[in-house]
Amino acid sequence: MKANTAGRIWSRRNNGYNGKSAPRNGRPPKLDENARENLRNYILKNRHTRREPLHDISNVLNLLVHPDTIHKVLVEMGLGHRIERKRPWLSPKQKEARLKFAQEHIHWTKQDWRYVEFSDEMGLQTSANEGNIYVWRYPEEEYKEDCCAATHKSGFKKIKVWGSMRYGSLSNLVVLPEKKGEGKFNAREYVDVIMDRELFDRWAKGMEELGDIIVMKNEAEYHQGVATERRKQYQQDGWQG
Repeated sequence: MKANTAGRIWSRRNNGYNGKSAPRNGRPPKLDENARENLRNYILKNRHTRREPLHDISNVLNLLVHPDTIHKVLVEMGLGHRIERKRPWLSPKQKEARLKFAQEHIHWTKQDWRYVEFSDEMGLQTSANEGNIYVWRYPEEEYKEDCCAATHKSGFKKIKVWGSMRYGSLSNLVVLPEKKGEGKFNAREYVDVIMDRELFDRWAKGMEELGDIIVMKNEAEYHQGVATERRKQYQQDGWQG
């Protein structure tokens, strides 16, 4: 063994690192902590920045690095490049109403919900596949508004269907009559096509199996009009039977 080699070994033994080499200064990261924090804040700023191409983000923040480096840094932060989820668009009024409903029923048990029949209509259409849109988000942000694409029921003109469900039971799917032009479903048609047919059968079966049940609907105009139509009928024909 050469004298200088023995000297280095002896030196390492007494340098506080128990015979191991002292830490070396490696290559500094291309993005320091300040740049990383600015990058994260920019990405999470709004729904547009979450979808912005990495090359554009680099230009906006003046990051002199390759987009692959930005991608790596974002992944290290826990942000993934994931397909945006789709969820119905809700107005502020609708959000407020849903929150109020949730707060009023927060103490309901599973047994309480067994007596509720949920029903609704849905428009369907065939359309071209626009491809997937990717968004930067954390796993727990899957349904955060900035990370989702809003879906709108208006504009669906191909076919409309109705269905209902309660605990352990599904209705038949009802295809609603096609409307010519821009005609909308009205209360009288709802009574004739749904309420006095499939929905009545569902209600009767539910009453037989469970007793009193609640039929839950949203605030569509023709849903509200149904109550007026049926109330008029009962006032004329009587409330018995």
